[in-house]
Amino acid sequence: MYNDKMIKITPDDTYHYFFGYYDLQPYDESGKYHLAHRVKFADRLPQKDDVCEVGVIEVATRRFIKVGETTAWNFQQGAFLNWFTNGSIVYNAFVEGKLCSVVKRLDGNTEKVLPLPIASLSQDKKWGLSVNFARIYAFRPGYGYAAAEDSYAKENVPWQDGVFLIDMQSGKSKLLISYAELANAFPEAPFTDGKLVINHVTFNPSATKFLMLLRNFPTENVPKRTQVLIIGVDKTVKKMTDYQINSHYSWKNDNEFVIWSLLEEGKGIYFFNAETGERRRLHNEILDKDDIHCLYSPNQTCFIGDSYPYVDGHRHIYLYHFADGSVHDLIKIKHDEPKIGDIRCDLHARFYQDSRTISFDSYCGEYRAIYQLRLGE
Repeated sequence: MYNDKMIKITPDDTYHYFFGYYDLQPYDESGKYHLAHRVKFADRLPQKDDVCEVGVIEVATRRFIKVGETTAWNFQQGAFLNWFTNGSIVYNAFVEGKLCSVVKRLDGNTEKVLPLPIASLSQDKKWGLSVNFARIYAFRPGYGYAAAEDSYAKENVPWQDGVFLIDMQSGKSKLLISYAELANAFPEAPFTDGKLVINHVTFNPSATKFLMLLRNFPTENVPKRTQVLIIGVDKTVKKMTDYQINSHYSWKNDNEFVIWSLLEEGKGIYFFNAETGERRRLHNEILDKDDIHCLYSPNQTCFIGDSYPYVDGHRHIYLYHFADGSVHDLIKIKHDEPKIGDIRCDLHARFYQDSRTISFDSYCGEYRAIYQLRLGE
C-alpha cells in the first residue's frame, strides 16, 4: 500500500539519499530545506575511507546542495546531521585523523570544529552529548564509525569513558558519567559482569537530563539486554528498567517519554514518567506486534511509529491519535534493498514542525531516497 500523497523529494540520479534517525529534525523552520546524506553505494557497510556527502535538499525543486563531506557515518544514523544556528548545520567527521563535529554554513564555509562527535544535541543548540562511536561500532557496526579507534576496547567498564557533555559554543567538554560509575550504580549480574556499551543518548527538551540505553555486549551465554536510565546533568542516575528488552523512544516533555519495550506486562508501547518511575502500557493490538520507532508529533496530539518487515514483509508507518486511540496505517512498503542487517533502510519517519508533514527514507525503488507525506489531506 503506497499512499498516493507521498512524494519523492530527492533527485533522480545514481546516488543513494537518506537522512538518518527518526528523532532528529530534518527540516529547517521554513520547510524549504531538508537535511540529507548522499552516497554512491548502499549494498555494504561503510569502510573507514568511504566518503558521504552532507547537505540539504531544496524540497520544491528536489535539488541537492552539497555542504560538506565526512567519513564518520553509517546508514542508520548518518553523521548525526543536525540544524545548528543561523542557517548552519552540524555533523560528525574526521578532521586531521580525529573524530569531531563540524559546524558549516550552507555555503560550505566552516564556522567551527568541535573536538568531540555529537550523539545528542539540545534543542537550544547550546549543549551536546558525546559517546564512544568506536565502541558502538564493535557492538553494532550500523551505529558506529569504521575509522574510529576505541582506546578502551579491552576494558569492560572503563572509568575514563562514558558520556561527555559538550559546550557547543566553546567546545569545552567533560566526562559527565563513566561506564564504571554506571556499572557500580546498578550491578545487575550477569549483564554487568561483561562489556557494556552506551548505544543511544537523548536530551530532554530543556537539556536538564537525558535518556540512555545501556546495553551489554552479547556472549554465548548472555543475550543482549538493555537497561533504560535517566541521567541528570547534575549526575543523578535513575533506573527506569532492569536489563530487559527496550528499544526506540521519544521524549514528550521534560519528564515523560514513550518507548517500545518487552517488560513484565508484555511487549508494546509504554509511557514512562522519568520523575516518578511510573509506567503504563498502551495495549494496542496493531502496535504490540512489532518493534517500532516511536516519535511524538510536535503538537503532541499523536505519535508515529515505523515498523520492521518482520510481521508481513512490509515496513509500515502507523499514526496513533491520543484523542480517540485510533491507529492509522499510513504507509505499507516492501523494500527492494539488496539485504537487511546493519545496512537496512528503516523508514525512520519524522515530523516537520507543523505536525502535518512527515518525511521518511525508503528503498522502494532502485536507489535509497527520501519521501514526504502530508497528513490529513
